[in-house]
Formats: sequence, C-alpha cells, structure tokens
Amino acid sequence: MCNGGKTFLQSVRDSALYKNPVLFEAVGLAPVAAMAVSLKSAIMLACVSCAELILIELFACLALRKVKSYFRMPIYAILGILINIPFFMFFEHFTPNEANAAGIFLPILAVNSLVALHCERFAVKNPFKSTFIDALSASAGYAFVTLTIGIVREILGSGTLYSEDLFLPVQLKGFLMPFGGFLLLGFLAAAVKGILQKKSPDAHPEQAFSMKEISQSHIGSLKSLIDTEFYPYGEDTDEAEKDAAPPRVKKEKKEKKAKRAKSEKGKKVRKAKSAKASDAVAAEAVQPSEPASSTAEEAAAPDRASRIQRENYLQDFDEMLTELDLYKQKQQDAPDESGAAQAENPSAEEQEAQIE
Repeated sequence: MCNGGKTFLQSVRDSALYKNPVLFEAVGLAPVAAMAVSLKSAIMLACVSCAELILIELFACLALRKVKSYFRMPIYAILGILINIPFFMFFEHFTPNEANAAGIFLPILAVNSLVALHCERFAVKNPFKSTFIDALSASAGYAFVTLTIGIVREILGSGTLYSEDLFLPVQLKGFLMPFGGFLLLGFLAAAVKGILQKKSPDAHPEQAFSMKEISQSHIGSLKSLIDTEFYPYGEDTDEAEKDAAPPRVKKEKKEKKAKRAKSEKGKKVRKAKSAKASDAVAAEAVQPSEPASSTAEEAAAPDRASRIQRENYLQDFDEMLTELDLYKQKQQDAPDESGAAQAENPSAEEQEAQIE
C-alpha cells in the first residue's frame, strides 16, 4: 500500500514538472501574467483553475466520451461558469480588493484553455484513475507556477508578502505589469528546465506539448469528409428532396462536377501526349543512324540558338541604354531651353520696368 501511494505521488510530481501546463505546454499564460501579482491573487487564481480542471476533467471522463467534440466544447464552458460563480461570490465577499484587481480575468477563467486541452487530450480517451492522476498533476503544476510567480512579483514589485511590508529599499513596479509576468515565466521555465536536465539528461520537457495527441483522432473523419460527397440533407434523400435544395448548394455541386470533369480531361490529354512522345522516341530508335556530320550539326544547333538569343539580348540592352542616354540629354537640355524662352519673353514686370 505504501509502495502504491509512493508511486502515485511520484507520477503526479513527475507529470507536474516534466509536463507543466504553463512552463512547457504554454497553456493558461494570460491569467498568470495578468492576475498573479500578489500571493492572495495567486491563491485565488490557483483555487479556481484547479477546481475547474479536476471537476470538469473527471466529468468528461465519465459522461462525455460518446459526445461529439463540437458539442463537448460548450459543455466545458457551461460547467466552468457553474463552478466559477460560487468562487467569484466567495472571493468578492471576503477579498474584495483582490477580486476587483483581477478584473475580467477571474470571470473569464470559465473558458480556460487548460481545461479544454486536458479534457480533449486525455479525459475522453483514458480510464477514470489515469484521468484523475492527470488532472491532479496538471493542477499541482499550475498552482506551483502561479504561487511562485505571485510571491516573486509581490516581493519585487510591491515590497510586501501577503500584504505585510518587508521594508525593501527598492521596488520594481514593472514586475506588476503583464510584461513583468511574462519575463518571470520565461526565467522560471529556463531554471526548471536546467534543473530537470541535470537530473535526467535525456529529458526534453520543452517537447511536452504535441498536437498529434489531439489531431490524431480527427484525421480519419477529415479524410472521410474530403473523399466523400457532401449531402447537406443526408445521403438517403430522394431526388425530389435533392432538387429542392437551395440554389447555392446546386451551384456548388455543378462547380464541383465541372472541376472534376476538367481535371479528368486534363489527365487524358496528358496521357495522350506522353503516349505520342513515347511513340516518337520508339520510331527514332527504329530509324537507321545518320552520318556523323548530321549528328554533329544537330548537337551544335542548340549552342548556335543560345548564342543567337544571347546576341539579341545584348542588342536590346544596348538599345535601351541608348534610349536612356537620349532621355537624360533631353532632360538636361530642357532647363536651358526654358531659360532661353524666359529671356526671349520677359515677364510683365520686366516690360513695365523697361518702359519706365
């Protein structure tokens, strides 16, 4: 029993560190950077997020296995709202300052991406015990990062710890801004990665997140959707019902058929051309070989053609340069001509001066 408990705690700890949802999976970064500016706000964020993750993931494992993925997403959001409301009311009553400082990020935790990721990646595909371990380890990892960032930002930015003044001579207010939270998250991720790689050099915690775990279940449905015809009213509909489809659907079907026919026609034309080319090569192979002089002339023909083409290019380039020089000369002569015209045709003021 003791060995079982030790194995359970060790698996939770390893999963929380090597697959940390914030540091290595980069999930739920915005609430940590925006909300975790003190220890109290970090406790608030950790409690709400961990409660949502554990409860919703276990519910998804028990009741949402056979539900389509596009129906599961709104269910996660509704459950998150139901869990978030009592926490919000509790914190607003007992810690109103921290609840007001959290702003919109506390209510928006109802649609936390961390919950959706773990439910889709793990909960709907694994048994209850494994799901519970995954939810507990992800919650522990998220709480560890949130509390650490909250403590460091409160000490460096406010000079306090749990609202108790530490009488520090310098306060770095920048760490209370979101960019300060992201900086600390980067430093913490680098430190944890270095410690884990020293302990086990073969570990690569930065590769913890892989979209294959999510997208693999959707590849088959996508392939079947691409390879089959799309009938918005079902495949078993009668011809009269298909004819009663909206004009846009009919137009799309006609366009698809036209494209398919055009591609098939292009394939036939390419096959015919390749067959003609192969026949021509076979006929040339059957014909007797010509004298060596004719073969030499044929070999020299491409060189001659390329040389003539190069000479034509050079001649065209010389003509372009000549035209450019003429244009520049005209532009230079234009000011002289305008000055001479002004000298020949003096202005009205100059004529009046001459008359006086």
